Amino acid sequence: MVAGLVLAASLIDDGNAAQAQQIKGRPKVMSGDTLYVGRDQVRLSGIDAPETDQYCENEFGRPYQCGMQAMDALRELVGRNDVVCVPEGADENGRMIGTCYAGDMNLNTRMVRTGWAVALPEERPDYATLEKMAKREKAGIWGLKFELPSVWRQQNQ
Repeated sequence: MVAGLVLAASLIDDGNAAQAQQIKGRPKVMSGDTLYVGRDQVRLSGIDAPETDQYCENEFGRPYQCGMQAMDALRELVGRNDVVCVPEGADENGRMIGTCYAGDMNLNTRMVRTGWAVALPEERPDYATLEKMAKREKAGIWGLKFELPSVWRQQNQ
């Protein structure tokens, strides 16, 4: 019985620690995969969206501001909601990496599913299925001619 109480107490403590690590607040969307919540910059884990100054080509071969559209898509998903971000680590630039929610909507998965971000299977293998669905439907960038954001960054920054 004492062991059960100790286990229950440790579970409660772990829950409080996890909740204390969450970042909550009104976000400022910086790009299709990055936002600020207060002073914390968070890159959405498992995804890579076109950079804000990245252009793609539409079906007529004309330039299309796909990076701005990806940022607008994330902004639209957030709407007027506060977000809750669960930190998962930091990237090579020192930015926090995490999963963010607007209400009960997982912003990371929605950006991949709507086609405004590519999945990073090395970070989140489960996002690959969502990407395949977006590709099949030609959703978001999958309906455009585009370079992967990582390739575009190497060539343009």
